Amino acid sequence: MLDNLFSSRRMRPARTALLTVLVAFALTGFALASSRGLLIVGHGAPMPSWNGPVLALESEVKTLLEKGEGSDVFAEVRVALMEFTEPSIHTVMCELEEAGIDEVYVLPLFIAPSGHSLFDIPTILGLYAEASMIEELGEEGITIVDTDMKVTLGPTLRTGSVLREVMLDRVTELSTDTEVESIVLLAHGDVATEPVWDGLCRDIGSYVCSRTGIQHYDYALVEVGQSFPTKGIAAIARAAEKAERVLVVGLYLSMGVEGMAERSMLDMGMMKLTAGEAFRGSDIRYATKGLLPDPRIAEWIVERAMERVDG
Repeated sequence: MLDNLFSSRRMRPARTALLTVLVAFALTGFALASSRGLLIVGHGAPMPSWNGPVLALESEVKTLLEKGEGSDVFAEVRVALMEFTEPSIHTVMCELEEAGIDEVYVLPLFIAPSGHSLFDIPTILGLYAEASMIEELGEEGITIVDTDMKVTLGPTLRTGSVLREVMLDRVTELSTDTEVESIVLLAHGDVATEPVWDGLCRDIGSYVCSRTGIQHYDYALVEVGQSFPTKGIAAIARAAEKAERVLVVGLYLSMGVEGMAERSMLDMGMMKLTAGEAFRGSDIRYATKGLLPDPRIAEWIVERAMERVDG
């Protein structure tokens, strides 16, 4: 049809000019869309079992975009890991630039604002420059990105309701009788942003209790298990005083708290106890997985990405 319109000798000059502008605009819009990349950044871990569910998000997000309105919005969708292993942020950003990407929207797959999302990742991406930060990251073997691509950093998982809903399911998976149960939520936490994590844990705990009918919850910020023998066990002990059964879930991306409890040792001076030994005879149930695998995480990524495009 366009060929016929362009070849018509009777087309008025104004209409010809208008059509030319519209076609040029459409082609420009397509070019802009095709040069946009989506980068999902996880923390990274030395254990492949923790990295696997994060790396799998790449294909999950691509599939969701292809099925929805975002099929032609992002030319590239990639996952990168901040530290410990490849694909690193630097590696993937170089590959995106080589692929002709002009603009990258970066979603940090972290639970809540922390030193990693506020300083480390912006520094690695070249968005934030402080000599001490650059030196510290360099000592850890992390390469800073130097690129002409436009880079925009998005929010953490704290945005939206996905944390509430997934944690509700993790509790439900462990629960058998809500009348005799209490909940303990374990989280990474961060000294500098501890009030944020406190508020987040209280919000999730209250929400899960309201939806399940469980009467009591507690929480502890235990990093990735470092403080479990003290803070974590203390929270579980408090919860055990309130109910016959304690359901312990973790606000972690791809790590369950069962392994954390098995690895942690409570130092009692002359005696060291595992969590199982410390609560021998008590009914303590630990979640075997964190937020992943769960399709709602990929859905959250797509929602945030499309919000960025629409905005």
